[in-house]
Amino acid sequence: MKKTGLALVTILMMAFPAFAEEASYGNVELTGLARDSWALNPAGESNAMVCNVNGPDGFLTLRTRPSSNSPSARKLNRLAIVVVDTTQREGNWILVVNSYRTHSKDGARLANVKELPVTGWAHDDYLCDFLD
Repeated sequence: MKKTGLALVTILMMAFPAFAEEASYGNVELTGLARDSWALNPAGESNAMVCNVNGPDGFLTLRTRPSSNSPSARKLNRLAIVVVDTTQREGNWILVVNSYRTHSKDGARLANVKELPVTGWAHDDYLCDFLD
């Protein structure tokens, strides 16, 4: 019973990150959860970077509605940049109005910006502030 309980806690911790990823990937430094800085820009668009996706999936699924049960709008790997509308929040969900990539998922700068058009909802546990 103890092994089962420990395994369940481990799985839940991987599925629902409680802490911001603070790490460096090549030219990119992740500096904490973006939701902590959105109050500084309460009425508009803000950029955040996909983070905390180090589990078995390795990507963030954007949803068509603010619910993990709603259909997928797009999947984004680590370090994709999302443009969020800080005025559109539902609990821990925020509206993503666009996405693009300036670095590979390992942090190498790309020669050209790669557009990743999407509109959908992201859970804010997977969005970090960043420096590049």
